[in-house]
Amino acid sequence: MGFDSSAANYLNSSDHRTGSDLEFLAERFTKVRFGRMLDVACAAGHFANAIPADTKIITDLSLNMLKKADEAFGLSLGAVSAAEFLPFRDESFDFAGCRIAMHHFRNPCMFMGETFRILKTGGTFVLIDSIVDADDTHLNQIEVLRDETHRKSHTAENIIAMAECEGFEAHEAVILHKRHDFSEWANRLNPSPELFAKIEKAFFDLPAEYKQRYCIETENGRIKTYTDKKGLFIFQKP
Repeated sequence: MGFDSSAANYLNSSDHRTGSDLEFLAERFTKVRFGRMLDVACAAGHFANAIPADTKIITDLSLNMLKKADEAFGLSLGAVSAAEFLPFRDESFDFAGCRIAMHHFRNPCMFMGETFRILKTGGTFVLIDSIVDADDTHLNQIEVLRDETHRKSHTAENIIAMAECEGFEAHEAVILHKRHDFSEWANRLNPSPELFAKIEKAFFDLPAEYKQRYCIETENGRIKTYTDKKGLFIFQKP
């Protein structure tokens, strides 16, 4: 397991290559072009590739992810960096974004503070991440089982509160439903057969209410798909 050894999986991942979040942003920014943009925890580069900007800079903790983003999309301006310690000057970007990654961060408030610091006044910050309901104690547990680097998926309300606490103004918040191919999702980090079986069993062991909530589909006694929620947030530095 590990992101360095799974970079190709992330490039080819249906969860990352496509999505209603990318379609929403394409429509939202169809008449906008940014000067300098930063993609934090870029993975294989799909988000940075989708944002119209003159200069695109990417960061990730995985060097192989940065290499894959360069190979696939020509994103050659990259830095190995934690999201909480961005190696850039104050007010040096017009746009910053982070897609499906904040649930890995040890200190999301610190990440948002760094993002606020490197954005120019009036700059745009787009955050997309998995979200959970306030009463959901199950999905985070399954995510940790699948990926030991998973920290926490937050509620939409908590994400907005964290961003506002760091100084951002919330402009838009959209809740999207993401249907996952279970086998592709569970195998993305190259688990052992034993771990894959544990992840699948965790879904089978869920209370009936949560099986319905996650729209779990089965086929021939195996998990076929499940659905979770993503929050798409557009913030601005006032």
